Amino acid sequence: MLKRLQQCCPASLVLAWAFLLAAFLLGRAYAVSGRVCERSGYCSAVPGGIKGYIGPIDSALELKEAVEATHFRKELIIWADERVADGAQGLWRLREAGYAHVLGVLEDAVQCNRLRQVFQPWLETEGPVTCTTYATADDKGQNYPFRFKYFARGVGMPPWWKKFFTAGRAVALGYNVLAVDLDVVVLDDWYWRVKQPPLSSYHMLSQNEWGLNLNCGFMYFQNASSTGPVMWVLYDHMHRIVRWSEDDSYLAARSPGRYAKHRMLPLTEQGMLQDCVHSCAVGRPLYPALLSLWGDDKEAYGSLNTTEHELYRAIHEPIHQVWQPNQVHNLTAPLSDSVCEHYMASNCSAPLDHVTISTVTLKMPHSGGQYPDSLGGFPFNRTLGPLTAAYRQAYADLGVPLPPDPEDPVTEAAARATPPEKFGYLAVHQGDQNCNGCWAEGTWWMVGRHGWWHRHLLQPGQRNKLGMGHVWANLPRGDFVKHNIFQWNGHWSWRIAARVAQSRTRIYVANQAFGGRSYEDLPELRHTVAYAPGVVHAGLTKEQFVRAAQGLAQVAVVLGAIAAWPALPCDTDWALTPQAKAAGLQRPLKHSIPWPHINTGHVAMPFGDTLESLQCEWPGFGHFDCLANRQPRGQDVGRGMMAVEFHHLRNTTGAAPSPDTTILLGAAAGPPPPAGSSSFTAVPHAELERLNSPLLLQRLQRETMPVLWLDRLLELPDLAPGSPAGDTYKRWLDRCQALHYFTLKPEQRQNW
Repeated sequence: MLKRLQQCCPASLVLAWAFLLAAFLLGRAYAVSGRVCERSGYCSAVPGGIKGYIGPIDSALELKEAVEATHFRKELIIWADERVADGAQGLWRLREAGYAHVLGVLEDAVQCNRLRQVFQPWLETEGPVTCTTYATADDKGQNYPFRFKYFARGVGMPPWWKKFFTAGRAVALGYNVLAVDLDVVVLDDWYWRVKQPPLSSYHMLSQNEWGLNLNCGFMYFQNASSTGPVMWVLYDHMHRIVRWSEDDSYLAARSPGRYAKHRMLPLTEQGMLQDCVHSCAVGRPLYPALLSLWGDDKEAYGSLNTTEHELYRAIHEPIHQVWQPNQVHNLTAPLSDSVCEHYMASNCSAPLDHVTISTVTLKMPHSGGQYPDSLGGFPFNRTLGPLTAAYRQAYADLGVPLPPDPEDPVTEAAARATPPEKFGYLAVHQGDQNCNGCWAEGTWWMVGRHGWWHRHLLQPGQRNKLGMGHVWANLPRGDFVKHNIFQWNGHWSWRIAARVAQSRTRIYVANQAFGGRSYEDLPELRHTVAYAPGVVHAGLTKEQFVRAAQGLAQVAVVLGAIAAWPALPCDTDWALTPQAKAAGLQRPLKHSIPWPHINTGHVAMPFGDTLESLQCEWPGFGHFDCLANRQPRGQDVGRGMMAVEFHHLRNTTGAAPSPDTTILLGAAAGPPPPAGSSSFTAVPHAELERLNSPLLLQRLQRETMPVLWLDRLLELPDLAPGSPAGDTYKRWLDRCQALHYFTLKPEQRQNW
């Protein structure tokens, strides 16, 4: 079938169809009037809001030019990545809120120019784009070992360190910086919240990971002194890694039987930032990373006359003694009307008169010239290597005062006299019901999955109850799950995706190239098969749902089409929480936010244009091999489309079932069964192809992306290995976990 379509549709005609697709109403995501920045006035996405900058930021002069051209009222938002597609979506979400004062860091000038081109239609009305780079090779063209000049070898990913190296230098220059990953979303005005009490008194805010550990996917630095403890955190977290990557002789000498054998540095920027924050909490340099580097090596700890347990206690007990995990702050209107800490249990309509923030005072750390063995000793070579010297020089070149050196006994008095600064945690998980600080920034698990990120579905009084969100931890299954989350809640730009892909049909995963495949040998599929609305209904068991997906996959393979995986009705029994099932709720359910009756942990992900038309996605289809064909030529599998992708396709094409768009099954199949039927109709696959191929070819000549509808649950029992379609389906059945869900081991089926 696919060969016939390729013969029918020459490249010139396909190109013409691509131009016709420009008529699609891709537009923006679900529309909500106004931009959130208007609440505080920090709206930089306007003509003249920023100057913009495209170029390198290796030198202090280059960095100063970039931040001066990008800041808005001394505010910057900084991210770093190596993916233009993710950078474009993340930047779009920030600009959609009205924030254009965003400094992105990408791999090279080619990527930056591509990012700018993606935003070309909006540069006149929303202002320019800033995109920066760091050199990946020296002046002679020799590549740096880690594509970043300060590292002698790889430690994690270069963007991790580039983000906070950029943020640290910007803070030293007197800017306030929101340092984020690209999986954040603006829900209400961040600056309106952070520029008034209680958050305005904090110099450093971070998302909490757990306990007293931080998550650096969302961090904010404001009013921090270039000589203060916050600045030292930003400086020293990378300073430590640069030193160890260049010279780890101390680590190896203490651990000859373990560390010296592999000499790996399994460390992250998050862990190093955390170590430095904890150092400031107690006022002296601490090196908890030693516990990760040495693991359970008794020899290493024995050389210090301690044990792993005793070193852990010596480092961490003083931190817990000074931390205030439940510091209470009283609120007054209007902020008291715009906060909530119980996003699962209530609709957040009542104001709060106080909030709780996990807090600690940061003091400038100093060793006093002492590095006792009980705390791990002094873990570096005191003779600096050239990379460490270059890192220090990069900060010195800024021409501003910097924090006292905690290793130099001469600077102890200056360190002790340095004014303290305040650190606070946001998004602190307090059981399934409460989330401290989520009114400023909350995670998908704690807040978003309960409906609070679906701004277009919120009642007017609910829309201003949280500031920003971050997709982090306890995510549903799937290889594209972070993208899917933004698609489900309406914070995904299909138009941006089309501009990145330079194609309106490549925006769907099914038409994207992965593995060893390229666009040249992986032609676009423009036709989709789907169950008509109501065929997959709330009365289907999970076994019947999977069987329905298998039948759809068979039809898609025979007709050379994309399988539009069915949405799950949100009041399906197995989509509900155990508590909701036990309560015997009357169907159909009337949905509202929050929706605690829906099992949004891992089973059902709501999406839709309205609460009345709410659907749910089963994330089991989100695996690579359920959506894309990344197999070698000759070993092809089918291609699928997530229900939320199909929702977009329907909205932009107006596709709807009709007698002319319904797949023909032949007279023997009889009329479709009544609504709510769970019976399957069996059809010979050759008959299905014979009846529908001519009609499909006609539709492809006059429609952009035609949808072929099934009016009943279907299966092709004679589709077996031995024929091209049968072999393709068998490979797909074996590789797509959702299609063979019930042959997986029980432990492989947990939580989805």
